[in-house]
Amino acid sequence: MQKRIIVQAPFAPDGLVIKVGEGISGVELTKAILAGLPAEHVAPDLKVFDEAEDEEASREFAEEEALQRGRVFHVGRCLLVEAKVRYAGRLVERRFLPVTRIGRIKRWAVRQLGIDQADANELVLQVAGTNIQPSRDKHVGSFVEGCTCTVTFDLVRSYTVNGDASLSSDHAALLDHLDAAPFLMGEMNGRWRLRDIAWPFVFVDVTAKDDRTYTLRLQCDGYPGMPTGAFWDLASSQWLAAPRWPRTGARFGSALRTDWQNGTALYIPCDRTSIAGHEVWLQLHPAWVWSPTVGLTRYLEVVWTMLNGDDYAAPAA
Repeated sequence: MQKRIIVQAPFAPDGLVIKVGEGISGVELTKAILAGLPAEHVAPDLKVFDEAEDEEASREFAEEEALQRGRVFHVGRCLLVEAKVRYAGRLVERRFLPVTRIGRIKRWAVRQLGIDQADANELVLQVAGTNIQPSRDKHVGSFVEGCTCTVTFDLVRSYTVNGDASLSSDHAALLDHLDAAPFLMGEMNGRWRLRDIAWPFVFVDVTAKDDRTYTLRLQCDGYPGMPTGAFWDLASSQWLAAPRWPRTGARFGSALRTDWQNGTALYIPCDRTSIAGHEVWLQLHPAWVWSPTVGLTRYLEVVWTMLNGDDYAAPAA
């Protein structure tokens, strides 16, 4: 009588199915696993790890995982794996057993980086320099770099897949900026939060001085060219009614005027609809001028600054 077990390894990150004798354990089980490997991957320095014996410190990040002893194993050369996780210009690192699941490492990194859970739900680990986004049940030891015992991950949005041919170049350029440090730092600091993308429209919540949030609907076709847009009413799926717009005083003048373009574009230098005919703004307000390298963050910084100035006023409605 035989039973099937699953073995993950650097040469088989998706797993191999190996049949071993029913009831064997310990040294005999290890020998059976090694004997069942493809001949071209057999080496004298390979070690076998049982997934159910991951270290106690990692089990804290297990959440709802169904681990069954004797069913999932890892084969590799590393006794420990140095895992590095990058996000918004920051880096955290720690050593894990090679059998530690990717899902546990993500949850550990989220805690270390202080990422809000709502944001964390939209993030996945991606092997640095690749488009590989391992599922949460994969072993970290399967993704070590070459002959080292190190792997570097980037925390990226789950819809981002580098090199996805189904994305237009402008859409792909936007996603790259959404995963860059300037945008992510704004999210981490509570200035704004990405709500949704329905290409070519991007919806971002911007936080005001009084903790109200205003949703921007920005049309981003042609990105990293200038977007255009204004405040959006999520409940009615239409432009926000004028009485519900935020107000500013003399400092920002008419930047938030509701009569401009029927409330479909903000009256600022980085809006592509509004800049037309107002080229003098390029000299008068250089800090608010669109920059393709800064991208969407420039637009959000301008709006956030207005909503957090001393003369900001909440809508009367």
